[in-house]
Amino acid sequence: MPAGGQQLSDREAAILTEYELIRSEVKKMGNLIAEINKEELDALTQSMRSVEQKLALVYTVFRSSIYAHLSQQEMTQSNELASVYSENFQTNCPPFD
Repeated sequence: MPAGGQQLSDREAAILTEYELIRSEVKKMGNLIAEINKEELDALTQSMRSVEQKLALVYTVFRSSIYAHLSQQEMTQSNELASVYSENFQTNCPPFD
């Protein structure tokens, strides 16, 4: 009975009943989530660590591949420039013997 001695209307009683059902369902979900976390969280954490390590390895290999590609490209360009300059280089000095 509510405070002040008033009785609940049918609508108010229905609302309180639905509220109680929702509250019990939310409590069940909370318990289920807590159980899942307790049982499966360690396995999930281990799995995520393994994925993180593999991703770090792939990232490192990718970075080294990009570095190698850029380094090779730079070497090719510098060789091309050197050959262009050596072909067009003219001097009045006698050659070294």
